[in-house]
Amino acid sequence: MPTHLFVKDPPVVVEGKKRGEIPPMPLERDEKSIFNFGVCDPLWDIDTFPLTYNDSRWIAFIYEARMEDLVKIVPKPLEVVDTRVEFWYVRHKWTMLGPYYEMGVTIPCVYTDEHGNEWKGGYYPYMYLTGSAATDAGRMLGFPKKCAYIVFHEHGGDVRKPDHEKDFFTCLIARNGYVIHTASGMYDDAVDAKDISPIFYGKTDWGRFNLKITSNSSLTKTVWELTYLPSEWEGKHRFQLKPETIRTASPDNIVWFGQGTPFDNMCAAIPPKELLGAIAFTFDLIIPPAQTIWTQTYTRTPSEVAKVCYSKPYRYGMRQYFPKPVGP
Repeated sequence: MPTHLFVKDPPVVVEGKKRGEIPPMPLERDEKSIFNFGVCDPLWDIDTFPLTYNDSRWIAFIYEARMEDLVKIVPKPLEVVDTRVEFWYVRHKWTMLGPYYEMGVTIPCVYTDEHGNEWKGGYYPYMYLTGSAATDAGRMLGFPKKCAYIVFHEHGGDVRKPDHEKDFFTCLIARNGYVIHTASGMYDDAVDAKDISPIFYGKTDWGRFNLKITSNSSLTKTVWELTYLPSEWEGKHRFQLKPETIRTASPDNIVWFGQGTPFDNMCAAIPPKELLGAIAFTFDLIIPPAQTIWTQTYTRTPSEVAKVCYSKPYRYGMRQYFPKPVGP
């Protein structure tokens, strides 16, 4: 029987431990360093931070939304400052959480703190992913991530060409058996990316907002935390765009479909008022731990929990409030 099958630590792992690059397993560490369930089998661990991404491929559909629609889904203390929405898909190839697809929406917002300081950033009301580790890690930082089926392909022409040299794109997101959104089209490079970009594109003073909401197990206490990721980290821009990979598509070259479903109201809540086009590009990214810039705590008595939070079992849920989907 070959003995190499029973080698405990490959040479690379041994060297990594010697250099301090690989932390001990959670069960071998101080309990204070364990910050994510479960103790012996976490989805991800401390060696994940800062999150690093290489050669991720992005496509953003840029459209004008109605201010009254955006205000409904953006929570206080944030203020919506522009109606140009980034409705995006991304294919992550090399990450600290494995390869996965992602889809989300970014809305330009501002928060003014009690000292009059203004914080500018894009807020994420919706986010969907195909990977469980990335979903859990994102929610830990406040991202509103949910698992879904997502596709983002670029195709056409010579299959040996890199993605940014292909002619066509196809995007789709489905969850719980319902198609939420799909778009397909052709790059024509007829629109300038600068002309249709949201106001936070390329701006070093614009970070990213998330609203993290956590409750204790009895539901008697809920903490709201507005978190902020600045655009720069350790003196460098966290987002490194590769300009040679930029492609654009004009509105006439995009076929668009979106609908509200019994589980996800995104496309019904913020439909496009005017589609401006699409921008695709490849990038590298770093995501460090977030900074909490505002917090609010809400408390409930056990009787209030029973009155407000409970519904009759097996009868009604939040899906009763969502739009009826189109189709059979």
